[in-house]
Amino acid sequence: MRRLPVSALLLLCTIAGGRAGEPSEPRPLWLREPALSPDASRIAFRYHGRIWTVPATGGEARALTGAGAHAETPVWAPDGQNLAFASDRSGALNLYGVPAAGGEARRLTWYSLDERPMSMTPDGRSVLFASARLGDATRTFAPPLRSELASQVYAVPLAGGRETLVLPNAALDATWDPEGRRLLYTSANIEQRFRQHQVSQAVRQVWLYDAATGRHERLTGGTRESRGAVWLPGGEIAYLGEASGTLNVWRLSLADRVPRQVTRFDGAPVRSLSASRTGDLAFARDGQVYRLRAGGGTPEPVPITAPEATFPDAVPARTSDFGDLAPAPLGHEVALVAQGEIYVAARDGKSVKRITRTPGEERNPAFSPDGRRLAYAAERDGHWGLYEVRPAQADERGFAQATRLIERALPTPPGDAFLPTWSPDGRQLAYIHDRGAVHVLDPATGADREVVPPGRFYPYRDGSWWLAWSPDGRWLALPVQLDRGFTDNVAVVPADGSRPAERVAPAGEGQGEARWSPDGGMLVWRSEPEDLHSASGATEPADIDAVFASRRARDAYEARLRVPIEPEASRPADRGTEPGGEPDTAEAKAALERAAARPAPQPFDPDGLEDRRHRLSPGHVDVVLAAMLRDGTSLLVVERSERPKGEGYALTGTIRDLRRGTRRTVFSDLSYKAFTPVRLSRDQKSLLVLSGTGFTEVDLAKGTPRHVRVEADASHDPAARLAAGFDQYWRLTRAKFLDPGMHGVDWDAVRTRYARFLPALADARDLAELLSEMAGELDASHTRAFLSPSVPAGEETASLGLYYDETFAGPGMRVAAILPAGPFDTGDTRLAPGDVITAVDGEAVPDDGGPRRLLRGTRDRRIEVAFVKPDGTELRERRVPVSLERERDLAFERWRRRRRDAVAARSCGRLGYVHVRAMNAASYRSTFAEVFGRFGRAEGLVVDVRFNGGGNLHNQLLTMLSGRPYLTFAPRTGPVQSDPRDRWSRPSAVLMNGASYSDASIFPQGYRDLGIGPLVGEPVAGTGTFVWWVPSPIVPRLTYGLPQVPLYRTDGTRLENTDVLPDLAVPADPAAWAEGRDPQLDAAVDRLLGGTGGACRPVGAAVAPE
Repeated sequence: MRRLPVSALLLLCTIAGGRAGEPSEPRPLWLREPALSPDASRIAFRYHGRIWTVPATGGEARALTGAGAHAETPVWAPDGQNLAFASDRSGALNLYGVPAAGGEARRLTWYSLDERPMSMTPDGRSVLFASARLGDATRTFAPPLRSELASQVYAVPLAGGRETLVLPNAALDATWDPEGRRLLYTSANIEQRFRQHQVSQAVRQVWLYDAATGRHERLTGGTRESRGAVWLPGGEIAYLGEASGTLNVWRLSLADRVPRQVTRFDGAPVRSLSASRTGDLAFARDGQVYRLRAGGGTPEPVPITAPEATFPDAVPARTSDFGDLAPAPLGHEVALVAQGEIYVAARDGKSVKRITRTPGEERNPAFSPDGRRLAYAAERDGHWGLYEVRPAQADERGFAQATRLIERALPTPPGDAFLPTWSPDGRQLAYIHDRGAVHVLDPATGADREVVPPGRFYPYRDGSWWLAWSPDGRWLALPVQLDRGFTDNVAVVPADGSRPAERVAPAGEGQGEARWSPDGGMLVWRSEPEDLHSASGATEPADIDAVFASRRARDAYEARLRVPIEPEASRPADRGTEPGGEPDTAEAKAALERAAARPAPQPFDPDGLEDRRHRLSPGHVDVVLAAMLRDGTSLLVVERSERPKGEGYALTGTIRDLRRGTRRTVFSDLSYKAFTPVRLSRDQKSLLVLSGTGFTEVDLAKGTPRHVRVEADASHDPAARLAAGFDQYWRLTRAKFLDPGMHGVDWDAVRTRYARFLPALADARDLAELLSEMAGELDASHTRAFLSPSVPAGEETASLGLYYDETFAGPGMRVAAILPAGPFDTGDTRLAPGDVITAVDGEAVPDDGGPRRLLRGTRDRRIEVAFVKPDGTELRERRVPVSLERERDLAFERWRRRRRDAVAARSCGRLGYVHVRAMNAASYRSTFAEVFGRFGRAEGLVVDVRFNGGGNLHNQLLTMLSGRPYLTFAPRTGPVQSDPRDRWSRPSAVLMNGASYSDASIFPQGYRDLGIGPLVGEPVAGTGTFVWWVPSPIVPRLTYGLPQVPLYRTDGTRLENTDVLPDLAVPADPAAWAEGRDPQLDAAVDRLLGGTGGACRPVGAAVAPE
């Protein structure tokens, strides 16, 4: 065990000269979320994943929560006797209450999405908290999303009891005044909460809600963020504002509304402001807790010490969750990658050898052709290098049972090296150098040569490369990109670098990973005409294409196709043992043997490629692997399909006999772990696919799968792993951030400043927050770091597809609305709005947690639901609950239909409405179907991209909406049609808001630049940058954003950090939302109708409830 004295980290802080309020030197602390007690005597805070309290004057802190689960966000009761906090001890962050003097914590909420407390009610009885639920059936404005935008404000008794809805729409940092009449809150935003220095009209601001009148008033404004307001005596508030360029404390009197700056820090921002009844303030900054006494003065760091913390040297763990695999050439072993470590397992999974044991990442395992050496890339000593390992004993042929291994670093030029790929003779390694060039290395001599210079390929993601040696070892196939764009084409380059890489079949469509046929006579790849390649809305199938290595190779292939085919009736039933099947007759067999005879691999001729392209098999969808088999006329194709109900993916394998023109299914419905490789064995007899417990091997002759369970040692040093994850993030951001100048930020200094906090981190949640803070300094979009959910099955909340009346006093829970297509939307149900759910599977609905508590762990399982009609009739029905994901989809569709109906009603049916949920293929197809199917005769179209988180669809949408009529079809009878039939040529308007993010901000800017129509709604922050969301291979569940490709308008204006302003501004109106109205939608309709308003409904009328 390794013991780190926290007192050595939480040093006493004093002010000694320098700027007022600054400590004399930086301290290696990471104290977060301080909450000052109401009487200003104590401070609660988060440190090392636990909640602590300390006297407000400083001293030794005392832990209120135990180790082993993450706790955060403490809030005090007004009497100072209790606190509430959030903890993930049951999976998601839920609310708990605990006595301030210490004791057992009580669980207050039961929900499998994160919830956080914000404050206590003035009487101290309840905790206000934010939760992203369905909300109110008519008053909740935002569609259901997993973000703060779709949260609502709830209250739950501190002693436990029924949760009630306080505000139906998002209101963060919510806190009541002492009388409980007015609520301060921060507006929600799609941007990550630790971003700094943003200048935009779409930033967070402080609002005030009056409970008596229902009025919402914005208290702060401008283009700088304001947030986290707290009440002060005398009708004043304090809040955090960035008007000075750095987040500082400000004061504002509700009488004169004039903001006054209180603190004047530069550099690190102020976070987590809290106040006592007397007006004392506490906040966090740069890892420390500060106190500012009422009446002004200088903020003082609070000197805090804590007991010694224990850090284990290693955490024992096992894993079967692998992300990559590589079969050994002799077929007896498989290399696997999990959590950044490399393993080799016997083919039966019974023995597993851990090859690497480092804090950093290893990837790209590759066996040498003789199976004696294993090469891989590893991130060590501040860069990626190539390494080779072999068994130390010459008589040990394999790795899985080797007693000792010898590893050596391979010599490569300065810079990063990835993807070692052995030549067929095992004497050379091709690899990627510095994410742009291709090199070939002689491991024995260290000789290294560049065969493809930088600039031919931009790797959007690490791992988007591939390399393939020709069987004779003279050529490399690899991807290059078009001169204008990121479309990959297959190219070849001589391994000696004697001539430039040349595309084998230049095309405007993407071409996937290529494979050489076993004899080298053919190079095979999948062409990828995306289903959005044109604006027709039709899905284009993928094709399997090839190029012959030479004219001789083409002639040999054609000779094989001419081999006689025996009639079906006389053909033996047994197709043989090889994947391609046996020849039909002895004569045919001899002919095939002559045609396939190859005393040496086919040489590649780079001249005349244009005449040697050949389409092998058209009409495939989502191809993950295509390979020509050894008989030279059989093509193996593995396709991926999505299983129904979001149950993952499945693979189907077919072999197409190109001689007979037939296709045979070898296997189907094989479970597939998304975004992992599919590997063909060297002898082409089996296919290997990763599974959730190891891997699956498919015998291609028999089509039978064999599931091999592999469990590997994943023990690790948790502190070293967090540090390695930190360092990898920093280096990757430095290498790929959208601006080489890092937006003027000294990224080396940033690393130094944040690295000192690493010893104070407890877990991946702490690291995600630190990375978010660190990335926030870059003033860029898409910089959030977060953890993917990890909720035990028994804690996973299921849904009955119901909106609840969460103001109902009970007992039970009253139904407010039934979701269309949900579990209760059936022809035989007697449940109706107004009925009260009383029990689930015979257990009465409790006040603590309500029906959601009873629905944990019931997804896809039939349960009995008891309910009572308003007349007292008791009924029971059996239903199958759905996931929260499915609930969200159903609620989103309801939200969309209600707005579609509102547009039809307001415009007397003259206008159509489409909401583009995301910038992806599914949204395009649904939008296309609505526009040209449902609204083909509409006079105008409202295109709503509010709450659209982005993707990559702007070009297709702009093409669709920018049509100009040029032709009419007028038959004697039947409907008249006009061209273009696949492009909208009538008026349209785009509806946008502050949650139109990423590509959903690019689209309205392009819409304006092309002069298509008006923009209606709110200012949209400039977030038009393409991002790589990186799942950390080192820290499980951690993902972070890496904005890397900026976009520019034709005038040179960069879209990132440039607001898109509406032509018709309609600001957010929470009061209207709470009345069921959508003023922005009304304004868009009126704009298209010439500003006269709808004749079928008065201006401002509510959207009709169901």
